[in-house]
Amino acid sequence: MATRAGKRLGCLAMLTAIVVAVVWFFRWWTAPIDIPRPQRPPEPAGNAYEVYRSLAAYTAQIFQTDPWMTFAERRIFSSRGRVSLEDPEWVRYLRQKVQPVRQEYRRFLHKPCMAILEYTPHWTFSELAEFRRWAGWEALDIALALREKDYSRAVDDYRTILLLSEQIRCGGGNLHYFTSMAMQSVVTRQMSEVLPQLPAEMCNRLVKVVREWESKRVPLEQWLSTERGFFLSSLHDLYAGKLPLRRRGWENPSLMRWNPKLLNLRRAAREGEEHFRRLKTEWAKPLAQQATLEDVNHPIGRLFLPVLSGVPRVSAYTEARIRLLACSAGVRAYRLRNGSYPATLSEAGVADLARDPFTGGQIAYQAHADGFLLYSLGEDGDDDGGWRVSERALAGGDGDVAMEPYYGPPPTLSNSKVKGEPLRIR
Repeated sequence: MATRAGKRLGCLAMLTAIVVAVVWFFRWWTAPIDIPRPQRPPEPAGNAYEVYRSLAAYTAQIFQTDPWMTFAERRIFSSRGRVSLEDPEWVRYLRQKVQPVRQEYRRFLHKPCMAILEYTPHWTFSELAEFRRWAGWEALDIALALREKDYSRAVDDYRTILLLSEQIRCGGGNLHYFTSMAMQSVVTRQMSEVLPQLPAEMCNRLVKVVREWESKRVPLEQWLSTERGFFLSSLHDLYAGKLPLRRRGWENPSLMRWNPKLLNLRRAAREGEEHFRRLKTEWAKPLAQQATLEDVNHPIGRLFLPVLSGVPRVSAYTEARIRLLACSAGVRAYRLRNGSYPATLSEAGVADLARDPFTGGQIAYQAHADGFLLYSLGEDGDDDGGWRVSERALAGGDGDVAMEPYYGPPPTLSNSKVKGEPLRIR
């Protein structure tokens, strides 16, 4: 009897231990996220983004009510941001219509600015398309200023977009950064066509504009902080039942059958937090030295993490071309004053703008009797003597990066390594 009672007690104790373990594991598995929900920093007083957003809404409205403006844009702006002045009537028409908006956003370039958003995937940014449109207007005016030899106006147009683009991505997320870089690329491409005509005084002014931009440039770390806020807040909303998984789970239908609390969201948050920490460490390095990070393992983490891999690459190309433009202006100003090219970029007075975002070293410079070469070493970090990488190549393309891009033929197995000739500047 005693033996049988002991066995019963032992089985009961074991069953109790199993139940306790299951309950403990369930409570641990479904525990709340232990990383606090990030809070957005307060908006500055007199936030210029409020004005920009209102102007963007007005811009969309006037284009909706006047279809001829859209027609004019299609006639003027060709592929890859090229500006065509072949239809002067449409150019005049568009400029007349958009001039009030251009004058208005110029008034706020020195005002404090921070993107207006909330940490929720439902927040939309309809204004960004209009911001991108504004860059096209300034590129058009740069082209007109070149034709009219009004170089001061061209430099002012360029400065306007450099400063405006940094304002709109301050405190912004993924879309703000890509929009900002697209705006900068459009006007930098157009300004590079003006550069060969600039007198020494305007070359020096262009250098000052880029220095001003460098002082106001919003680092990638700030954007990463915003994306971290979106990620963690989304997980908190999902855990609280405020964000239906059905909205985000279409790529993985099997997840939609589960209660989000049963998916161990605390682990997803921890993995994401570590992923952002490692990204911050890697993005502090030049692009050619950055390691490729693996995605997080948690399926919910992968579902809510934004696409981050392409941002440093696009940012490096954009920054490199702006600095190449400024350094080229400094070299030209030196030649126009002294009759010969400087031996180094330090002698030209632009060494502070010559950092290569791909390698962390100096931009390559070679002076010749009939011009000079100025280029970044590109993603592979190798010096190809200025032979330019094809913009159509995949990430990690072989070649250097010059002030003007080289597109080349479409990439195939036979011509994926085709490079453009070095860009010699006078």
